[in-house]
Amino acid sequence: MTLLRIGQLAKELGTTPKTLRFYEQIGLLGHPARSESGYRLYDRRAAKQARLVLELRRLRLSIGELKALFAAEPRQRSLRQRLLALMDENIRKMELALNMQQGRRDELAARHQMLLSTPRARPPDCICDALGVDCACGQESPREH
Repeated sequence: MTLLRIGQLAKELGTTPKTLRFYEQIGLLGHPARSESGYRLYDRRAAKQARLVLELRRLRLSIGELKALFAAEPRQRSLRQRLLALMDENIRKMELALNMQQGRRDELAARHQMLLSTPRARPPDCICDALGVDCACGQESPREH
């Protein structure tokens, strides 16, 4: 069985040793074996877990989500079922955020169009149409506007 040092594993996984040490520190990776000189040594199982964590992070899952995913009782639901549930929840949250952003964009576009449609006879600093208020700009002194 081939054991990899942290630098070798990091290079193979396209990450840094610092990242692997961090994931170990917060409990996403187990503590690997150590060489006589203190180097971390990763076996195939540990390397597979590190790859899994990195791939899940590339899916933009948070550290908290990963901890919950790995801490859940496997007898209740498989890793696949737990990941599907987590992805479903994240997709739902993204759709809600996208809908809110779309609403904001539509509102801004409508206000922009109103401002473009402001009659030319109005004072140049008049933005009443974009604000959706009745225009009284022609009745005010320049200081009050």
